[in-house]
Amino acid sequence: MMTPADNTQQRPLAPEEMEARAKEIFPIEMSAEEFAGRDGEGWGPFPFAAYQYRDAALNAWIQQFAKILATPGMVEVYQMKYLTPQERARLEALRGLIEDDL
Repeated sequence: MMTPADNTQQRPLAPEEMEARAKEIFPIEMSAEEFAGRDGEGWGPFPFAAYQYRDAALNAWIQQFAKILATPGMVEVYQMKYLTPQERARLEALRGLIEDDL
């Protein structure tokens, strides 16, 4: 199965407003892997990956982040790499609270 990240030519160009918003949201000076570890929890659907961006660095970063989100277990791999034991414990506690609310 081909995903939007597999074929850049088939993705439409992002509207300029969306690209500007993506530049505000995503810290591309940080690797997509580190961002996934630090803030990848709970992204769920990732509509930004359905587009290509005029800024080549932003485009590559978004597609890499999308690939991480789409690969089962990868966010957790990067959480283990980039989060301290205390940060991981806090994240587990938050997950427990969320599950209790469901």
